[in-house]
Amino acid sequence: MGRVASTLATGALACACVVVAGCGTAATGARREGPAPAATRVKTPSTVAPAIVADQVALATMVRKDNSVSADVREDLTPCVGAGYPMDTDSGDLTAGDGPDLVINVTTCGDGLGIAAYVYRMVNGKYQNVFADEQPPVYGSVEDGRLQIIHEVYRTDDPATYPTGQESITYAWRGQRFVEVARDFSDFGARTPTVSPEPTSTDPAPLPKSDPVDPGVPSAETTTPAKSPSSGVSGKPSSPAAPGSTAPQMSADGDAIQHGQGQ
Repeated sequence: MGRVASTLATGALACACVVVAGCGTAATGARREGPAPAATRVKTPSTVAPAIVADQVALATMVRKDNSVSADVREDLTPCVGAGYPMDTDSGDLTAGDGPDLVINVTTCGDGLGIAAYVYRMVNGKYQNVFADEQPPVYGSVEDGRLQIIHEVYRTDDPATYPTGQESITYAWRGQRFVEVARDFSDFGARTPTVSPEPTSTDPAPLPKSDPVDPGVPSAETTTPAKSPSSGVSGKPSSPAAPGSTAPQMSADGDAIQHGQGQ
């Protein structure tokens, strides 16, 4: 992820001596270092996570197939050494779509710094990108049914572990777009850090030019764990296969290619 490291360095320098949205490490999840925010919000339980969250390969493939995601992010979204893909997710009902909305944070492998944050809305069984923030470092999450985007702010002499402050932007879904409903700044350098409200933008967040992407995971019916070949529904040994029948074939990773007995 060579270009990602360069992008992060450029983003930090762009914050020199001023408070600028779009700079800093993430405050939750992917955030690995730096002082904790002065105030934290109470996070309500999210809805049941979409099936694709459990399949990192499908999740990364979906992001790479999304033509609205920058070429650098798509090219650099590869597995970390000895680990999975550098992604963090959250889900919830943000847009009243056909299913839970999916917030995807793409991070660096080493320290988990946020590179980009996206919101995918379920539309007719496919996911469509309806929000993108590719100003690293950045982190997105679902907070009380709304989208929260966190940026930490650096001055030129700030070490990476101690940003000057943190900017939080809250978005609500209105008229098929996300709009700002709250924005505040926390000054980490103050003797008594406090959260200070800031003016919100009256313009809706830019809508990515994205085509719906097939999540590429089995439906809920096919993701139900298959019964063990050695036992039936009651837990008793299953009867031998009928003459002329063929036992389910197994793929290289051990999954049955043929599912559903008696069909």
